[in-house]
Amino acid sequence: MTTITLTPSETLALWRLAVDGGEAWSKDVRPELKRDSRDRLAAAGLIEASKRRNPEGRGAPIHLTLADAGWAWIAANLDADLTSRSPAAAGILARLLRALKRYMDRADVPLADLLAPAPRSAPAPAAAADSAPSSDGDIAARVASAYFAISGGQPNVRVRLADLRRRLEDVPREALDRELMDIQVRGEAALYRLNDPREINDEDREAVFRTPTGEERYIIYMGGRGS
Repeated sequence: MTTITLTPSETLALWRLAVDGGEAWSKDVRPELKRDSRDRLAAAGLIEASKRRNPEGRGAPIHLTLADAGWAWIAANLDADLTSRSPAAAGILARLLRALKRYMDRADVPLADLLAPAPRSAPAPAAAADSAPSSDGDIAARVASAYFAISGGQPNVRVRLADLRRRLEDVPREALDRELMDIQVRGEAALYRLNDPREINDEDREAVFRTPTGEERYIIYMGGRGS
């Protein structure tokens, strides 16, 4: 995964692209992404900037697209500092909350599960703790095991989610999707789309992972610079 330190304004600009589905005209991005910041983010592979014909008038303004590495950077830096001086922050937060609501409705996730502190429980006996790891830990370990089985033991190799799901067909889809999101947030993996539609087959469509903003992901990288 790309490692770069962004300013709070640059981070907020990435969020602006994210809540808009991953793309927007440069003139519409607030806070304004000045040329030096735009060039720096593009050089780091976080965004793509290109001149496109203006469908509403003359000229070719700059169009910005949040690249896969940009999505991964945001997911791995959810705790990054944001500027509070920009009036754009409130609008971005409102859009993010609407996207979160759509995800919670679709996945049937209560708000308390996201925000409320986990209830305290009595510690398990030592013997039981040693012999019975948590179910989340089991899924995480199984995802890694399945990935490296498919990749021939090599890290940072493209693996289709369809192949991964086939090896983990006994894991409930909701639980597996939650784990895929968690390991991406932890920086242990990166989920990407397939840019060439001709590569996407019926199995890929069935196995698709959708981000909270509705973006489709078909492949996963683990254990290397790509994650």
